[in-house]
Amino acid sequence: MTDSCVIFAGGDAVAADTVDREAVAKAYVICADKGLSLARSMGIEPDLILGDFDSLEYTPEGSNVMTYPSEKDDTDLMLAVSVALEKGFTEFIIYGACGGRLDHMMGNIACLAMIAEGGARGVIVGDDDIISLHTPGSYSVPYKEGFSLSLFAYSPEVSGLTITGTKYTAYDCTLSNRVTLGVSNEITSDHAQISFSDGRLLVIQSRLDRQ
Repeated sequence: MTDSCVIFAGGDAVAADTVDREAVAKAYVICADKGLSLARSMGIEPDLILGDFDSLEYTPEGSNVMTYPSEKDDTDLMLAVSVALEKGFTEFIIYGACGGRLDHMMGNIACLAMIAEGGARGVIVGDDDIISLHTPGSYSVPYKEGFSLSLFAYSPEVSGLTITGTKYTAYDCTLSNRVTLGVSNEITSDHAQISFSDGRLLVIQSRLDRQ
């Protein structure tokens, strides 16, 4: 069984070339509500479809469909993440979870926090933003042409933070959630290397020249 899961969510659609087809082919694919339209627009059929389907505006049929009531505690994406974690997946790529309403975006970032707390790694990939959230450890962030790199504390503080391979480097520093110190850095090598000892770190790569 694969250890990776790809989730298509119902936020802003992504371009076909944003989707890593090789990763999708090897992964267990879940569509959350309107994410089904996004996946099928690219000829991708999911292993599992779930949600309340208020955004999709119809309820799919089939043995791989899980229907939830519209009045529920979790978003459709959080339900998808919960199911995938229960199935034991440890690597997540999420498409269709950027843009749109700010409250939805904050909820989607909370889904990344749930993935990290579950001992897995997750990334939200959009046309203009790539978002990941990390627990203490060491991480490599690949260079992407035309994208900035920003770090935010998703906890009161991130301590023991070291970042190299970037225009602005730092060694054993503390980043709090009350400052903008980590905004708009640049990766200057093949990868930025990030490590920290305590806290929760939000990593965002954003396209600089948006159309």
